[in-house]
Amino acid sequence: MGSSQSVTGSAGSIQERPERPETPVECSATPCYPKEPVLRVSFGANAGGFVRGFPSEGGVYELYCSATELDFLGLDRFETAQPSGDAAEEDALCAKLRLLGAEWWPSLHASQKAWSLDIQHQGSLSTQRYELDRLRFLGVASNGGVWALEAGEEECSRRQLGRINNARDMEEKCRQIEKFGGTFYASPSDCPLLDFKSPFPERASVHVLVADHDASSREALRRLLEELGFSRVTTVGDGKAALEFLSAAAEDKTQMFTQTELPIIDGLECARLLRMDINFNLHYAHLAIIAMRHHTPSTQGGKNPRDRRSLAIGFSGLLSYPIQKKELERILVSSTLKGPRRFLFAGPSVEDARRGAKVMR
Repeated sequence: MGSSQSVTGSAGSIQERPERPETPVECSATPCYPKEPVLRVSFGANAGGFVRGFPSEGGVYELYCSATELDFLGLDRFETAQPSGDAAEEDALCAKLRLLGAEWWPSLHASQKAWSLDIQHQGSLSTQRYELDRLRFLGVASNGGVWALEAGEEECSRRQLGRINNARDMEEKCRQIEKFGGTFYASPSDCPLLDFKSPFPERASVHVLVADHDASSREALRRLLEELGFSRVTTVGDGKAALEFLSAAAEDKTQMFTQTELPIIDGLECARLLRMDINFNLHYAHLAIIAMRHHTPSTQGGKNPRDRRSLAIGFSGLLSYPIQKKELERILVSSTLKGPRRFLFAGPSVEDARRGAKVMR
């Protein structure tokens, strides 16, 4: 039986609240081989090849690989291949795929349905600018560490980052990633772009800023965020510190949770500056700012003038104490993960490490 948690506004304690029981859905303990033969390596009209790995714990890893990455994986760059019947060999391939940023799916059906939704979504936005995923460049160093670089499509085009994939081998690719400002991680598990610490790399790459005057509340909210896979959390105790952090960070993938009433500079003024001051809105025009406030009868339903003012200034949403874990996850996912595939990472149970498994089966 799962449990729901909440953060109180004053003491910052986490309270257990019972939920209706639900039948857990688990991935198969055996490799997720489909009934019909599926290729481990396949090719299309473009350079490179599509690689699948079937780990022994179930599911499937998928990644479109460059010629350099195919060489790194020990796969033929010109011939298709079937999955191995040897579980140890398949697991070894999956371990290498994970170093390159492969995406895990609970089943082939889940993967195919997600891609179908992507195509439908792009078609529905044919008259609008479609927001593409950020592109990732990953290289595995000879000492076992990884080089990582992430950028949006516009930045990739402006800086011509696609040339990184012209590397002849993995060593040269690492040098190119370093040249263009990538980060080196001696331990791959420390890289937020890889599926190691969190089953949701998309969540692990988001930086969450929490501004709350109460230290115990800040720490309790940090724990909830980490449980949900948002492991990059910075906490501050006043509005001035929040603005100073954002000025120094200037990151694209950031969310801010703030009390409306903060010392020195309150949350409302912080939001106004972030939305209207040129020193901030250059980097944070699309920043998700969530107001945290105590829920009293006079403020229910957003009827309180302060709530209306919060939304008018530019808050993205309102979150009431005590903060419920599921409501926190809903707000985080809806404001962070764009496009139709985000439901794969926000299933009905926070206890299920692979939420997509429940949604897709």
